Amino acid sequence: MPTLALLAAAMLAQAPRAGGPPIPPETLTIVVAATTDVHGRVMSWDYEQHREAPLGLVRAATVVDSLRRAHPGRVVLVDAGDLIQGNSFATYFARVQPRAVHPILAAMNRMGYAVAAPGNHEFNFGLGAMQRALGAAAFPYLAANVVDARTRVSPFAPYVLLDVMGVRVGIAGAITPGVLVWDAPYVRGTLDFLDVAQAVPPVVREMRSRGADVTVLVVHAGLDGESSYPPGAAPPEDNVAAAIRAAPDLDLAVIGHTHREITDTTVGRTLVVQPRNWAQSVAVAELRLVRDGGRWRVAAKRGRAIPLARVAPHPEFIGALTGAHDSVVAWVRRPLARATAAMSAVRARLEDTPVLDFINRVQLERTGAQLSATAAFNLRGGIPAGDVTTADVTSIYPYENTLKAIRISGADLRAYLERSSRFYRGMGATGPVENDSVPGYNFDMVSGAEYELDLAQPVGRRVVRLLVNGRAVADTDSFTLALNSYRQQGGGGFAMLARAPVVYDRGESIRDILIDDVERRRVIRPEDFFVRNWSIRGVRATP
Repeated sequence: MPTLALLAAAMLAQAPRAGGPPIPPETLTIVVAATTDVHGRVMSWDYEQHREAPLGLVRAATVVDSLRRAHPGRVVLVDAGDLIQGNSFATYFARVQPRAVHPILAAMNRMGYAVAAPGNHEFNFGLGAMQRALGAAAFPYLAANVVDARTRVSPFAPYVLLDVMGVRVGIAGAITPGVLVWDAPYVRGTLDFLDVAQAVPPVVREMRSRGADVTVLVVHAGLDGESSYPPGAAPPEDNVAAAIRAAPDLDLAVIGHTHREITDTTVGRTLVVQPRNWAQSVAVAELRLVRDGGRWRVAAKRGRAIPLARVAPHPEFIGALTGAHDSVVAWVRRPLARATAAMSAVRARLEDTPVLDFINRVQLERTGAQLSATAAFNLRGGIPAGDVTTADVTSIYPYENTLKAIRISGADLRAYLERSSRFYRGMGATGPVENDSVPGYNFDMVSGAEYELDLAQPVGRRVVRLLVNGRAVADTDSFTLALNSYRQQGGGGFAMLARAPVVYDRGESIRDILIDDVERRRVIRPEDFFVRNWSIRGVRATP
């Protein structure tokens, strides 16, 4: 706590002198508030479960208002990407009923964001849809490492310089180069994505040379760890720790992409913060500045996160978004068919389940492939008994993936299943032990083959039985495999799939195909497509 003497000195320093201008304060605190990976969560509502949710920009708006009251004129609000994709609200206004101003961007304009960086999921609907959505922003989108493939000129500004209470704040933006893998059909030959570690440091230096007292990086990429695409793939690394170390004059980095929460980490001299995904928290970085030789410099900094679960939604934002929200609710609640029994995904990563067999059956029928693969994206998802709605289908397939099929060898099929099994560290006393460094969407299940995983073995020797059509798979065998575009392009580090030739690609949304199939069937019977074909040794399957 400051002493009374220090408080008195500070008050005298800020008091006006008779006959002259006010003396500027010798210390000042600037607050950077941040969101990231909102993925359509504007309202505090779960459209798949049809209930209130402890998240959303409407709650973040309450926190931001509070911060601005506490620090008038000194709050800079930023976002690190992945806004317009990820839930039914996002899908509806991207694909079903696009608006001149996307409601997500309208909400952000109302909240007074200063800048944002694009996320890789901004590209999921194509460049035209992305440009229409982000073009409605009343704030700049920044990406120093994106250039036009032909002209080498960036479609985004690399940075901006803001005046915050007389302090010059430079903010640069960047994005993971993985867009070149995950959304290659949209960006190949049009945009190039450079190494963040090479593109960002010169921009930080330029901001300093133009008088920036504070430098900030807002970047949609993880801090460190393995890239989420195959080693040796064309794009550079999918993390930014190297970029931060290469820019020693960077004061603050706001990151995203990995759906982690980082509150007060330092890399070199750079403070790193990351708010929780889905607008579940707001990251807050407080930068205390002092005057030094006529310039401001950062003397101290700290980061924290404000969870939003117990924060009341902002009534003004609720009122402004109610019409858009009601439209989405009506769309997702429309009955498509009737199911004779419930199909839950809760055990889908432990045993073969009807709900994933349904996805694979639809993919097999559409592509004519011999095998089909999918993951359990959401263990809370499923098809209920009775009416089946768009929300139910979205709960089991939330992503904007398209359907593809490849030709794969027996050796690569085995390698694929082995890599997929990395989701588990091994077999514990009470069952499989998950590997918290591997996301659940990277554990795939294959229909059309019979196989067993022994998690007591090391990765590389876990597939202890593998048959197709009742015959043991040989390395030289060849099969067609239906799968999603993310996996086909090597997403998750599946290099053996990225190198396989593509035999089917019509650019079809898998979720749209599933919805169409549900409507066509009218009655969903689990026994029509459930075939128990894979297992984990030691796990007793549900009867």
